[in-house]
Amino acid sequence: MYFTFSLKDTIFSGGLFYIQSEYSLCYSPFCRVVDVDVMCGAYTCLDTICESGEVVHVSGYSPKNSWIKKKMTFPDALRGRLFVHFDKPPMKGTGISYNRTWSTFHDAEQQCICIGDYQTNESDDCVEFANNIIAVLRGGDLIAIWAKIKEVETAKAIEG
Repeated sequence: MYFTFSLKDTIFSGGLFYIQSEYSLCYSPFCRVVDVDVMCGAYTCLDTICESGEVVHVSGYSPKNSWIKKKMTFPDALRGRLFVHFDKPPMKGTGISYNRTWSTFHDAEQQCICIGDYQTNESDDCVEFANNIIAVLRGGDLIAIWAKIKEVETAKAIEG
């Protein structure tokens, strides 16, 4: 499995929420055509459209008490589209492991998380593929997902 991107100046809507009562990340509005999850970290998913391989946002179970507190600098990024290329075609409705050992780092002051390697290089490609969600690619490897999050107590707070 490897990742690519294409640059596209676009206007994103929505955002990533951390629902405290569910210990989960939820992007709203959720893209209804997502049918494959690429697992990064313990249970965090890159929500992907099976036919095109386009990654549209992030979601998943992510208990805050497992996050590592870290002062970080949110990377600059260009806007675009993120694609995953599977070694073999996935079945719709499946979850596919990419790197389940990644840790999640949290900077409360910046209201951001980083799943994976928080140290970026000048040669890394940083692409914002959803509102305030950045993929960091090194070659064809995804090395991190960065996201600005808004914490809410329950999912009802998102619906309103």
